[in-house]
Amino acid sequence: MRRLFAFLILLCAMLPAYAETPITIRMMAGTAYGIPPKEATTTTAVIRRSIFETFERRNPGIKVVNAGGLESVGDQADNMFLMSMAGDTAPDVFYVNFRQYYTFLEQGFCRPLDDLVAKDPESVVRINPAVRKVLTSFDGKIYAIPFFQVAVALYYRKDFYLDAGLDPNRPPQTWDEFYRYALKLTTAKRYGFEFSSPAGYQWQNLAYQAGGEIVGPDANGTWKSLIGSPENAKAVDFYRKLVLPQKGPNGKTVGPAAADALDLTDDVNKGKTAMWFSYTNDVLLASSELPPSIVGIAALPAGPAGRRNEVNAGMWAISSRVRDPKRLEACWKFIRFFSGDDAARINTQKSVELGLGNLVNPSWLKKFGYSDLLGQVDPSYVAANESLFETGHPEPYGKNCQQVYTVLDDVLARAKLEPTTPAIDILNRAKADMNQKLLGYTPPEVLARQRAWALGMLICFVAIVTGLASTFILRARKNREVFIERLPAGMSRKKVWIFLGICLFPASASIILWAYYPLGRGLVIAFQDYKILGSAKWVGLDNFIGVFTQPVFYRSIINSFLYVGLSLAIGFFLPIFLALALNEIPRGKVLFRTIFYLPAMTSSIVVSLVWRQFYDKTDAGLLNTLLAPVIVHVVNPVCSLFGHPPLPTANDWLGNPSLAMFAVVLPGIWAGAGAGSILYLAALKNISSERYEAADIDGANWMQKIRHITLPGLKPLILINLLGVFIGGFKAMENIFVLTQGGPLNATRTIGLEVWQNAFMYLKFGYATAAAWVMGSILIGFTLIQIRSLVKMKFTTSRA
Repeated sequence: MRRLFAFLILLCAMLPAYAETPITIRMMAGTAYGIPPKEATTTTAVIRRSIFETFERRNPGIKVVNAGGLESVGDQADNMFLMSMAGDTAPDVFYVNFRQYYTFLEQGFCRPLDDLVAKDPESVVRINPAVRKVLTSFDGKIYAIPFFQVAVALYYRKDFYLDAGLDPNRPPQTWDEFYRYALKLTTAKRYGFEFSSPAGYQWQNLAYQAGGEIVGPDANGTWKSLIGSPENAKAVDFYRKLVLPQKGPNGKTVGPAAADALDLTDDVNKGKTAMWFSYTNDVLLASSELPPSIVGIAALPAGPAGRRNEVNAGMWAISSRVRDPKRLEACWKFIRFFSGDDAARINTQKSVELGLGNLVNPSWLKKFGYSDLLGQVDPSYVAANESLFETGHPEPYGKNCQQVYTVLDDVLARAKLEPTTPAIDILNRAKADMNQKLLGYTPPEVLARQRAWALGMLICFVAIVTGLASTFILRARKNREVFIERLPAGMSRKKVWIFLGICLFPASASIILWAYYPLGRGLVIAFQDYKILGSAKWVGLDNFIGVFTQPVFYRSIINSFLYVGLSLAIGFFLPIFLALALNEIPRGKVLFRTIFYLPAMTSSIVVSLVWRQFYDKTDAGLLNTLLAPVIVHVVNPVCSLFGHPPLPTANDWLGNPSLAMFAVVLPGIWAGAGAGSILYLAALKNISSERYEAADIDGANWMQKIRHITLPGLKPLILINLLGVFIGGFKAMENIFVLTQGGPLNATRTIGLEVWQNAFMYLKFGYATAAAWVMGSILIGFTLIQIRSLVKMKFTTSRA
């Protein structure tokens, strides 16, 4: 009884501590909007961290942590969150913007917030009308609350304006003025204007100014691509005018006046550009790290359709998987704090402390007691900020628009590489690509014809497979009868089968569970419109129809064979030659074998990142630095003799469609040659030395010995490696993902990357699975051919 009484006392003492255990909110916002590390010293990181710390101090029962997971940049930055959702590691609160909004809602990621907003109407007071239109456009409900709202402005260096003889108080008002300003501001050390990379993200502003649209719904609510319009063609032509050399009035070549920056932020800070587009938000009027005194902010120049600029919002959404009332309440407190006056007050206070009070919106300075700083705010900043939200146009939003910029980037890349191709032709090709790849739209009459053809082909395929399966079963039954006849007299056939079943069950069960069950599940998904959280819908053969009607799929197949072909042509025999060399060197064999094998111990991702730096397209790039003397002193003199223009000393190895595939193949060959040579080196030990001695007696030279003794002795291993290289090359994805992401212009887009991107960029799991089955069918066919050759071989070992 005493022990029970003591236990109850201890339990009662622990209950308050248990009750005070804070609720942990897992949030995922990427590197830009997550909780900054304590060592971060940038102004934005310091301000953002102070907001998080204040929230936790005021809410001691709530703890906010960054959700773990991979991170990426550029076009792929959104994919990491999608992969976390697919892997069932969803955060409780996550960041969402316009282009992601519809995709997240269609997948069932976001919980509706209308019931919470109804109890707290102040939560939506600050929302800009253009932003609110997007929030309620899906089904009339609100699924996310903005914690900042931004508009794109023109930033420019006032000191550079003065140097060029331009009035820093009069930024360009029209496209023509903008181009003339950019030309005047361009020098040997800087461009007049720079687009961020990828350029499609900012080119959309030119499209809006020309009167164009990117995507939009039709009368039935079906989202379609709208880029194939004359207005957008004007925007493409103006982009060409900025970034390509032009013929001036006197016949001389002028420009380019602008460029696509590799790192716009770095170029801005280093003074490599005089004008650029960037965001201004509803709290801070400027987002540049440069001294405010030398930076001007203005509305974007007017195009043929007048002034237009992108508006966007950073929004918090609550995962639909949050069901616990206490956790839901904690998530809502977090969102309300960040989207309300509390966060704006901290933002203003910290900005003033850091000496940025002159960049804070005057309405917040006045509201939070900093009226004495109102006179320091540049009136042009305020006017520009107000006008930008009045002329704002939401970035593309709608079905699968989270990756819309990948299509726009292809448009601009093709526009630069094909300067004589009419812009409308490029846009129309991209329109079809966007409708199929992103929006999944096919005209109903076309889809009906495609379904009829697909059904006929399926019937033929089933008939062929049935015939082959029948032949296989008959052969297996015949072999079974032969096996049974060979059993020793008196041995029970039943016991033999039971024994074989018991022996094979663990291996068979493991293979069925980890290999064939996923294959079967994948086969089911190939016939569905699969959703991560929502219910899947059967679509029949539509996914396979999409696979075989997309030109990019055939391009991916061709690129995969090209990748394999280059890998075999350049690197397949390299390990053999390396093994022969390592086998013959008199000293340091272990050292050289270790050196050549080391790259194989490095991750393929790390190898690709190293080679990405090696391929740097600037003059400072290592490969360009190594080749520059050869080009200047050898190649260009030869070119001049034949009247050919001199070659540039800096090549864009990964941005040139004719060089990109070659460039992505080399890292894999470099990393794999050493490991392959060790295998061949071991196989060389199994070739009898007596055969070489006999060849020496017969007077054979080294070439003849390699041809008639070494290569035949390595033939089994060569065939096995051929199978491995073909399968590995056909599925190649990691190095291409790191180096080119399938570009430029799909020049390095392989079938493996096509499967991955459709699954995790476009969330088209049904299409991706169907494409994976097609890829698997090709590999199975090649594997069967190779296995038939290997079965006929006789493997023996040489005598010691």
